[in-house]
Amino acid sequence: MLVNIPGLDGTGELIFKQIPALQDRYRVATFRLRESGRFSYDDLAADVAAIIKDIGERRATILGESFGGTVALWFALLYPEMLDRLVIINSFARFRNRLKITFGRRLASRIPFRAAWYIRALGTAIAQRADGVLAEDRKRCFSIMRTVARDGYVRRLQLIEDLDLRDRLPEIKAPTLFIAADRDLLIPSVREARFMASRIPGARIEVIRGAGHACLMGSRVSLADVLSKWTREISGQVRSV
Repeated sequence: MLVNIPGLDGTGELIFKQIPALQDRYRVATFRLRESGRFSYDDLAADVAAIIKDIGERRATILGESFGGTVALWFALLYPEMLDRLVIINSFARFRNRLKITFGRRLASRIPFRAAWYIRALGTAIAQRADGVLAEDRKRCFSIMRTVARDGYVRRLQLIEDLDLRDRLPEIKAPTLFIAADRDLLIPSVREARFMASRIPGARIEVIRGAGHACLMGSRVSLADVLSKWTREISGQVRSV
């Protein structure tokens, strides 16, 4: 079983380009993040655990992209007995650009949310063009983004602002894969992946060349193929021990 934790949008729908191939190989669950209240990382990790239990599984591969990657790391620390494998895409243990995250949170909190949506849409459009996202897929993405609620979005920014898991990374013992785009304009994904991998025993890195933060919506990466390659590698490692 594979559980996808969505990024900052929180909808669970922006992985639509990767779902068909993933479903050929995994039982895939995706979901919408909480959108109201002062929820915490503990709450979001508990939601993931509840999904696994409700489906009738004991363990799952947890996949998190961007903000979802931070939730996935938190889940790995709180529920190690439920974690089969961990996959983190274009994410971080701490958002290092403090000015950017503080400005983003204040902007989303104070200006009309419709105006904030247009600013996010502009940034997303630039990122998607860099990743070669098709016009119809960009249109679908913007339609999904219109459903994002202000309260949940701002709260997720607050959680990022307060996050620092750097010292706890060595506690994660499950097989871990970091996928990082080398042209990510939002965060230095490759640098962050290397930092996190250096602190998690046995962690591996897959760098996606020529791709940006929206790489899962483009044509430069097949998540199913990357995961299959990694699975073969770690299975071979186990057999050779």
